[in-house]
Amino acid sequence: MASTVVLSVINDLHSDQRVHRSAITWAERGYRVVLVGRSHPNPAPLDRPYETLRFRCLFNSGPLFYLEFQIRLWLALRTLKPDVYLANDLDTLGPNAWWAMRRAKPLVYDSHEYFLGSPELESRHLVQALWRLVERYGIPRTDFRVTVNASIAEQYAKEYGSSWDLVRNMPLQAELPWPADGQWDGAESRRQILRRELQLPENQTIWILQGAGINVDRGAEELVDAAALCPEVELLIVGSGDVLASLKQHCASRGIANVRFLGRVDRAQLQRLTQAANLGFSLDKPKSANYRWSLPNKVFDYLQAGIPMVVSDLVEVSRLLRQTGAGVVLEELSAAAIASAARDLISPDRYAAASQAARAAAHRYHWGNECQVWHRLIDRLEGINTHHIWSFDRLEPPRYGGTLEVLGHVRAASHAGQQVVLHAFTKSSLAHPEPFVEVQTNVLRRARWPWGLKPWIVQSRLSPIARHQASVQRGVRTYHGLHCSALDPTGTLRLHNPESAYYRSLAKQSRGFKGLYYLFEAWALRRWEQELAYAWQGPVHAITARDAEAWNLRSPRSPAAFVAPRHPFVRAIPQGPAAEPLVLVVGKFSVEENVAALRGLLAAQPAIEPLLFAGHNAPVGTKNYIDRPSDSELDELYARAQVVVVHAEHQLGIKFKLIQALLQGRHIVAHEDAVAGLNLGHRVRTYRSWPQAYEAIRAAQSEPWTAAHAKEALRSAQAW
Repeated sequence: MASTVVLSVINDLHSDQRVHRSAITWAERGYRVVLVGRSHPNPAPLDRPYETLRFRCLFNSGPLFYLEFQIRLWLALRTLKPDVYLANDLDTLGPNAWWAMRRAKPLVYDSHEYFLGSPELESRHLVQALWRLVERYGIPRTDFRVTVNASIAEQYAKEYGSSWDLVRNMPLQAELPWPADGQWDGAESRRQILRRELQLPENQTIWILQGAGINVDRGAEELVDAAALCPEVELLIVGSGDVLASLKQHCASRGIANVRFLGRVDRAQLQRLTQAANLGFSLDKPKSANYRWSLPNKVFDYLQAGIPMVVSDLVEVSRLLRQTGAGVVLEELSAAAIASAARDLISPDRYAAASQAARAAAHRYHWGNECQVWHRLIDRLEGINTHHIWSFDRLEPPRYGGTLEVLGHVRAASHAGQQVVLHAFTKSSLAHPEPFVEVQTNVLRRARWPWGLKPWIVQSRLSPIARHQASVQRGVRTYHGLHCSALDPTGTLRLHNPESAYYRSLAKQSRGFKGLYYLFEAWALRRWEQELAYAWQGPVHAITARDAEAWNLRSPRSPAAFVAPRHPFVRAIPQGPAAEPLVLVVGKFSVEENVAALRGLLAAQPAIEPLLFAGHNAPVGTKNYIDRPSDSELDELYARAQVVVVHAEHQLGIKFKLIQALLQGRHIVAHEDAVAGLNLGHRVRTYRSWPQAYEAIRAAQSEPWTAAHAKEALRSAQAW
């Protein structure tokens, strides 16, 4: 029996072509599709190749309408019980999120706009605040997210950390009579035939403005005045909107006779009118975030008709025009600027080039290509060639330790051709100014309070949303660290180190309440490791042979195998000497062993100079410290350094900063525990105490880096 997907929408089901095309795509994948919405404003029957469920609301506007709609949609979803929930826009997200979480079913969210940035909400702060609550409830509970353009996707990613697929509002591909390069001699003859059939002037330049929302601040007023400045032009305004009545009155009062209002027409007639025109216009003003980031459907309709366009300087529209060359972007939005740009664009040479560019773009920007994004999303939902990778922390820089292993795994899986879905936890806000979007990413907030005796690093990642995402995922699954191990015992467990032993080592380095916390966590982790060894059904991969042995001593249900660490570093051994004897120390300085390294190196007498720390969470006032360097900045620091210091106070796992130093550094000075079990020969100077460290560092500072050193370093790096 086919799985059911329910698409919820508040708009008129007759006119929402985006939802219709989405429904067709799901039906093509073999799903039983049910489209749910209201019968207002057009109660006429729908002739669709899928099921529809429509209900009548007592209220059709205002707050009571939205409240009633939420209740009716909630009741409809309770009855339907689909396998996939698909919410279109924020005003359908709440009921879908509630039922998807309750029934452990996938939730897909298609945001047709930046909802909170609409002009109707930006000026009504209380209403906007209420919808923001709905958004903050719903979006973190989504499993797959879609929106209409890159600007909105980037904004949502900054606010919620997660990535968004782009499905732009493109029309079905027309039967294009020209080849892919856009060269075609028949454009003018087709235009003349259509004009005779449509009873349009054959010898005038025809402008067209189309749309279902020709409203205030969308440039129609300036376009009408521009037409008045160009008597050789006839302007066709096709569609509906709240500004049309005043525009008609304006034309009558000023005697503007070359503007024709055609109202709403069917899709076929709209295509014919657009093909008969010379120029299309899209002139929205950046009065709100929603308008500023808009990418109107009409822009793609103009491309399908093969006509150039004049557009206002909005982010997405101007980006498209500059990529395709299919028209001109206005520097200012005024009647005079529009008239001047249109006359310039209609000049023979420029018009021929822009028309060919529009025709060529028509072969790329259409639903036949765009719907492939939906197909890739459905592949991920079904687990086809999909790898879910669970990370105990976010992957935005600065990265440290295990997150570098996760990043290497993500990139390796992507390079192998898999669709990767990264699930990453954060203990702070979901928002991030530069979110990680290399792959599909779900960012989940960690729990704030303990509720049982499981280790805190485990139970803090066992949130309801995390359990939901783990329950609906399909495909290959890898859980990095014990942190994510309570979510699903059937995937692959990637052991980064024996966590109970690691926390015991932290307890030895700490005092007071912090030391007590580490002791309790070590006890809880020891119990959890034994419980997990009995329960884990999937493969277990350890990052070192020693860690695999430690796991296997517990007589586990699934023995661990050693799988070498993955890392994202590029081999770049410096070939020449350093410009100065710089000593570099990299780390997360909230970790006790890195704090010990910072204190130990700063205590050297005489002082070690020049000395540089780089990483994050260093104590306020730390000298010679670079906070949160980017990946490229860190690569540059390794290339500059004469000596890299790698400190450790336990022999667990592997130090990724050691791997980076082996691949990108000159001389390396490391604690014996950092290199225990590794056969690195003369590549690394080791120490056991701080006096030994100072001596080794000063010796490395004074030893020139030669071609022989570089050759030995390259040989040692081969293993990594």
